Amino acid sequence: MKRLRLKGKSLLNLKNSFEESRETIKNTILSEDTPQEKEINIQKHYRRSTSTLGNYVTLDWEFKEDIERLKETITDYRTDTTRNRPLNIIMLAEPGSGKSYFIKCLPQQMSSVYVSAVDFNMATLRNIDDLIYPLDAVRNLKVIDRLPLLFLDEFDSDPLNYSLLLPLLWDGELHVGHRDLKLGKVVIIMAGSDSEIGKVMDKARSMQKEPLNGQQKDSQKKLIDLLSRINGGVLKIPDLDFVKGNRDRRVDKICLSISLLHQRFRPNLQLAPWAFLRFIALSKFRYGVRSISHLIDLIPWNPSISDRLLYKDLKLPLNSRKELKNSSLSYHLIADEESEAIIDMWKDFANCETLIRFQPEPEEEDT
Repeated sequence: MKRLRLKGKSLLNLKNSFEESRETIKNTILSEDTPQEKEINIQKHYRRSTSTLGNYVTLDWEFKEDIERLKETITDYRTDTTRNRPLNIIMLAEPGSGKSYFIKCLPQQMSSVYVSAVDFNMATLRNIDDLIYPLDAVRNLKVIDRLPLLFLDEFDSDPLNYSLLLPLLWDGELHVGHRDLKLGKVVIIMAGSDSEIGKVMDKARSMQKEPLNGQQKDSQKKLIDLLSRINGGVLKIPDLDFVKGNRDRRVDKICLSISLLHQRFRPNLQLAPWAFLRFIALSKFRYGVRSISHLIDLIPWNPSISDRLLYKDLKLPLNSRKELKNSSLSYHLIADEESEAIIDMWKDFANCETLIRFQPEPEEEDT
């Protein structure tokens, strides 16, 4: 993908502001010291996490750059009238990383180029006829002058799908029965989670012809053929527990949890328990965003919850090993040791009553 158009001092200032927000939230939630304040205000820093893709939050600068490049690539494709073949992009991400939510948020941030998304999960594909509905939906968007974004999730679920997609990626058309479905100008984002894709990509980019054995030979040849049609780049969604150098995606996990809480208890919720956000940041979830969303959905609805969510309001099944084992939450949490470690961590934070402010008070918002 392209380099960001923002350059020089403006780019440096923006990067510094992102790093400041990331470090502030990291020091607030992930510090070993339990805070003594009644309230800690991070609203400016949380708001910054929404500046790239709305409710799909991030303070990871490298990931933000990748998202901005993707937006620029799609914008350039939309405005370049000489390009008629599909713009094809690969998305690599772990299951539960919020791929579908990413695709939902992307068009909302690209209203100026009239992008609209159609999604289809390739794991549900039984035969080629199943593609008629999503392809017709794409064609209907073109009638109203939208730029269709066709999102093909789990395209790597069956290697037999690779050959099926080849004409779609190159000519923007597919023959289904007696119908010739021509898409023309369309953005196609294919999402996969198989680590084999990355290995095949690296192998193909080495420009060396390496021998392949047995059944791998045909499927990898088809995959390389498919990858050769990727003309819009690769977007990697880093794991939510990824920590390396200055990068710490656990901060994004905190911002994501705030975003999900706000959506669940909106419009008035402004404060959340430090203890809850820290528990999420330090816990490992089997299905990433989906598991965190499940955890938040377990919080009982209470009409008395107005601008603040208190620790006592959470009522989660984390008070004993038996309670956790008998709940649906046990499918979503990963314990490196025994499940007691999860229970102990939850109880360790119970005495902290600090609240994290992520939304301004109404009078602040008005001024």
